[in-house]
Amino acid sequence: MYGCEHITRRYGERTVLRDLTLSFDPGGCYCLMAPSGAGKTTLFRLLAGLERPDGGRLVGFGGARCAVVFQEDRLCAHLSPVTNVAMVQPGRADRAALEAALGEILPANCLHQPVRELSGGMKRRVAIARAVLAPSDVLLMDEPFTGLDGASRARTAAWIAARRAGRLLLLSTHRADEAALLGAQLLTLQLS
Repeated sequence: MYGCEHITRRYGERTVLRDLTLSFDPGGCYCLMAPSGAGKTTLFRLLAGLERPDGGRLVGFGGARCAVVFQEDRLCAHLSPVTNVAMVQPGRADRAALEAALGEILPANCLHQPVRELSGGMKRRVAIARAVLAPSDVLLMDEPFTGLDGASRARTAAWIAARRAGRLLLLSTHRADEAALLGAQLLTLQLS
């Protein structure tokens, strides 16, 4: 079981999360919905181990391998989509398998060009693929579909669902239709 118990996180005088308790089934799919500033990104940073809570405790995340799609893509701009994804693979990556997987959500002609030459939506799909194809126990996706049109969003969501392989998936979004694409259970955060 994964969760957080009575989590509080402050930045100076500002409390972003106050006494937050949530639990997640290991193979579940959950969508955090909340207005901007309610702490979705902060919660993801805590779950990924990038920050520590000021109070409360995390359950199950300590030894878990988390793969993250941040709000910004965080790609190596001079490398190709295939190389960006290969970087997170253990040992020697099977580049043909990565090309085939990426080819399901990206045009084949962009797989070997520098990421800096791709559109915003293509970069977003590379960032998603890098997280999904990385070995992990938990997938954290902070507004993963930003910049994708309706068809790309639906195709990418189906691609994620097909490769999730029973891992816990937590995503944040402002759109209920995006949660529905993944069959995610909705969780609402309130402003502190």
